[in-house]
Amino acid sequence: MPVRLTREERITRMVEKVRRRVDEVPEATKVLRHMPSSMLGVIVRAAGYERTSSKLLDDLSSRFRAAGVDFSPELTDPENTPKTRIYFFDARRPVKGLQPSRQLFKDEAQLSRFLWLNKDFLRFATKNLRITHREKRLAPGAQIDLLAIDTKTGELVGIELKAEEPDQGLVAQAARYMKALKEMAKAENRPGARLVIITGQPDEELSELVQLQSERLGVKTDWFLYRVRFELSDG
Repeated sequence: MPVRLTREERITRMVEKVRRRVDEVPEATKVLRHMPSSMLGVIVRAAGYERTSSKLLDDLSSRFRAAGVDFSPELTDPENTPKTRIYFFDARRPVKGLQPSRQLFKDEAQLSRFLWLNKDFLRFATKNLRITHREKRLAPGAQIDLLAIDTKTGELVGIELKAEEPDQGLVAQAARYMKALKEMAKAENRPGARLVIITGQPDEELSELVQLQSERLGVKTDWFLYRVRFELSDG
C-alpha cells in the first residue's frame, strides 16, 4: 500500500517541488508569464487541504519565503479565488517592475469602465488626451478598448488595456490596431495616429516586440503601467 503522507510532509514536499521548478527557470528570464505557476486551489490541495484559511495561507507564505521563493499575487490577498494563478520566482531575482495585484483590476472591463468614468484622470496622466469612444471598432477584427483624440496635435489615439499581465497575443493585436488607427487617421484627415498600451504588470519582451511593430508600421506606441489605490483617513 502507498505510504500516506501527513499534511506536514505534503507541505514540505510541495515547497521543495516549487523550489525545484523555480531553479529550472533560466537566470536571464525576468518575465512574469515565464515563471512557474499554479492555481491557488491546486496549491491548497497539494498541501493536503480541501479548503483554504488565513492560517494556512500565512503558513504557506512563510514556508515559500523561507525556501527563497517569492510569489505574485500574495497568497493572502482576499481577492484571490481557487482559480487565481500564483506565479513563483526566485526571491533573489525579483521580476522588475512587479506590481501588487491588490492594486490592479481583475479584468479589462473594470479598468475600461474606471477610465471611461474618470476621463479627466487619464487626460492628466497621459497629457492632452480626450477620450471619445469605448469599445470602438476600428476595422474588422480590431476593436480597441478606448479611442481618444490628442487635443494638442489632433492625432488619433487608440488605448489598449490589459488589467493584469499581458500575453503573447498582444503583439499581433497591437499590429492590427496600429494599421487600423493609421488608416482611420488618414480617412479623417488627421496628422497621424498612435497607440497607448496600459497594463497591470510589466513585460520587457513583449514591449520590445511591440516597439518593433511600431517602428515598422510608423505608428508611435507608448506603454504604461497603472495601479489604483483607495485610501481613507480621519477627517
